[in-house]
Formats: sequence, C-alpha cells, structure tokens
Amino acid sequence: MDRRAFLTALGAGWAVHSLVPGRPPLRGRIVGASHRAGHLLRDGGVPAPTGPAERADVVIVGGGVSGLSAAWRLGPAGLDVLVLELESFLGGTSASGDDGVVPYPWGAHYLAAPNPEARAALRLLSDLSVVTGWDAAGRPRFDPRVLCHAPQERLYYHGAWFPGLVPTEALTPQEIAEVERFGEIENELLDKTGSDGRSAFQIPLDLSSRDPTLLELDRISMAAWLDRERFVTPFLRWYVRYAMLDDFGGVPEDVSAWAGLHYFAARKLRGAELAGSHFLVWPEGNGFLVKGLLRGANARLHPRALATSVSSTAPGLEVGYLDVATGEARRVAARAVILAVPAFVATRLLPSARDLGLPRRTASPWVVANLHVERPVDPDLPWDSVIHDAEGLGYVDARHQVTELSERTVLTYYRAYGEPDVAATRSGLVRAPWATLGDAVLRDLAGPHPGLRDELERMDVMVWGHGMPRPRPGFLGERPFQAPVALGPHVAWAHVDQSGMALFEEAQAHGVRAAEVIARAIGVELGETWL
Repeated sequence: MDRRAFLTALGAGWAVHSLVPGRPPLRGRIVGASHRAGHLLRDGGVPAPTGPAERADVVIVGGGVSGLSAAWRLGPAGLDVLVLELESFLGGTSASGDDGVVPYPWGAHYLAAPNPEARAALRLLSDLSVVTGWDAAGRPRFDPRVLCHAPQERLYYHGAWFPGLVPTEALTPQEIAEVERFGEIENELLDKTGSDGRSAFQIPLDLSSRDPTLLELDRISMAAWLDRERFVTPFLRWYVRYAMLDDFGGVPEDVSAWAGLHYFAARKLRGAELAGSHFLVWPEGNGFLVKGLLRGANARLHPRALATSVSSTAPGLEVGYLDVATGEARRVAARAVILAVPAFVATRLLPSARDLGLPRRTASPWVVANLHVERPVDPDLPWDSVIHDAEGLGYVDARHQVTELSERTVLTYYRAYGEPDVAATRSGLVRAPWATLGDAVLRDLAGPHPGLRDELERMDVMVWGHGMPRPRPGFLGERPFQAPVALGPHVAWAHVDQSGMALFEEAQAHGVRAAEVIARAIGVELGETWL
C-alpha cells in the first residue's frame, strides 16, 4: 500500500465523531507506544546523566516477555534486579488492560499449547497451575478451563458467517481440493524429521533440523512456495495470507517459506491430543502470563524509563537512562546488564555490539484496538471472529472465556500492516490521530457489523510501530539459530530478533538463556538450566 492509498483508507474521521441518537459521543484515546520518547535515542538530544549513580546487581533494559523472563529466571537467586521499561506498562506486545468490564489484551491474545520441548514455558505454566500433569507419552495436560471454549472461531465469507476458518459449503470443488491437499502437506511436515534426526520444525526454533534441504526453504518466499506447489485458488491463497499476517505481520510475498511452513507444522500438540482446543486463552490474553512472570521475578520495576547508554566503568557497568515522567537523566551502576530490546536498539545502547553480527530485522507495524461494547447476550458467539478479505485480522471477545454472561464486553481488533514498505506505513500510523485510526477500524468491521457504532461505549487504540520482527526470506542467515547472546563479559542480549520469530516460547527462552549466561559471568549459581 503506497502512502496515498494508506491515507485514503484511513479516512477523515467521520464515523467515530458521528452522533447516535440517545448515546453520548464516542470516547477513546491512543494508548502507550511511546514513540516520541523512544525516538530520542535515535535522534539524540538526551541530556547526560548527572548526580550519584543508583546501584543494582543486574539491570534489564526492556520489560517485554524476554526481559521479564530474564528477571523471572534470576528471581530465586535473590539478586537486586532493576527492569527499565520505556512504556508505562509491562509486557510489551503481551501487555493487557484492566479498565474495562473484563480484562483484555493489548497484543498477543493466546498461547498455543507448548511442545514438550518448550521447557521454560511449561515450567511457568506449571507454576501457574495451567499444566496439571503429564500423560504416559510425556505430553503436558492442561487445565480444561483455560482451553478455548467452544465455539472457537468463525469466518465472515461472502456476506455470511460460517463456523471455523474454512467455509466448506461455500467453496468450489477445486478450492476444497486445495485446502485438503494443503492439509495433507501440513500433516506430513508435522511428523517430518531431517537428515540429522531433528524435527523439521520445532519450538524453540533452535531445536529444528539443520537439514540443508529444509533450510533451502528460507531462500524463497511463502508465495513462491505456493506457486511452486501449484496452489492457485483464491481461498487457499487468502487463508495462507491471513496466517502469515497473523503470526508475522507480513504478506506471503515478504515472508520466508521456511517461516511460513513452520507456522503450520511446528505445533505438535493438536486438539486430538488435548481432547479439545489447543489454544490456551485468558480474558487478558498473554497478559496472564506476564503477571505470572512478574510474581516470580522479585525485581524492581521502573516504567517510563528510556535507557540511553551502556558503558564500562572500573567496577563494572553503567546504564544511563531518562526518567520520562520527570525529564531527569540518571545512571545506575550494575554488575551486569541484559539488553532485552531489538537489535537496532541494542547497538545504539552498546556501540561495540555492531561488530558482533546481530541480525537486523524488519519490524512489522500493527494497530490493536479495544472496543468496549454493549450488545445483546448471545451464548453462541465465538472467541475469534475473522473477516474474509478485510484489511484487518478480525477480533477476539475478551469475555468469551468467562462463564458469566453479560451484555457488556471488550472486543480486541487486530490489523497488521504487512506490505514491504514498512517505513512509510509506520510514519503514517505514528502521526495519525485517534479519530483517523478509529475510523479505519469501524470501516473494516462495517460489513458484518453495520450497527457496531451504536453499540460502542469507548474505543482505545494502540499503535505498535515495531510490533514484531518479520521473517523475510533469508532471515535464518548463514549460521541458522546461532545469534549471539553474550555482547560483552557482563552484557547479554535477549530478544525475539535473535531468532526472527515473535513467539512467546522464543521470547521466554531468550530471556532465560541470557539470565543464565549473566549469572555464570558474575559467579551466581542458578542450578540446572531451565531450557
């Protein structure tokens, strides 16, 4: 989408400001995503820290899942851990809100049942009593109350709602045949192993096969793979496009075929093994997991803190940061630092890291809107509603997992801007006012929900300018799964940029690994690895 088309699509603010008889004007705001403060690191102008240095054993820069997982891993050691986070909230794109009639997500809204190999994630879920035991095959059992209730999802297709994501009764025989053939390939890849005996696709990613014939898939796009395999029907192409936007924020033409097939073949636990859905769902989405990490971390938290530098000093390290709330430049002396931030931020904070070969990723912009609505109770409404050929990915109902029925709920709408020119799109989104962004949401939902504006009480919007790394063709690099962790004697890196795919298990594994590296560096015993 070029800049003119982007601005045209956003519109002029007529829908959110339109008056509805008997209802007050629609309220709303843009929440979080502190672009202006964050860009100070890029553009300069941050004053030098003054005054005496604060002290901590470990400073973690970044309070997303990677940073909080590092703090969680260090929690049992009794260290003084300080987490600096730019936003006013913790959790990054797994953050959530609690100022509605039900908690709701601001980003990731579910966790697919983790593979048995995702040891850190399963440890956390066990701590939270989500994992209740293990079967004879070594697979986790989950509390059925967190497995997504039925009905799970629906698709608005050619003017009507259909259960599930494949409206079989509305498709042509050729479209049905392609969907079935794609499913057969998916099932084959689920069980496929490479020449090295490893699973072709696995989570965490670094457990995947290094078989060259599989890694060659990273040289082409997912769209090129579809062409090669002669998938041509519009519905199958839409279905794959939806999946690529949903997990990577990119269209098939701009996503690696290895990453695309990983989406379909890496999750080994399916509904049959779990006697139901394989989605773990909470009203606040993965905000539930963030709360669990915070409880186990025992760390000091400093939101609205922009880290500006990491430098060596005689006794250790010093982190400069700006207290965004007060405008005061401060510094903290530490024994070790974990940079739980994207590569482009890590190299600005620690210039010496530029020579270490950190992977540089394209970050996909996203818009997430939370619509606080009042509507008639319908027990048959699903958790996830997808709209065929819409600009966005649809919405989830935060109250779906709550057994108490109510006329009021929160609908969380998602849109990934997946075109290759992310810079222009990001620039337009960051400057757009609330009314413009809100109009785009209402226009996208107008087909199946022409009366939605009448049901709305409030709509808040989050712009994620750098929402997630996009695994473009070649993202695995010359040394797949071997991104650096140690950036210096007492500095470690933890972020999904390391692997290039923004999965909860990846973020958590990177944080745990960085914490274990740092603990060894400063002589702290953590016991056996959690990975």
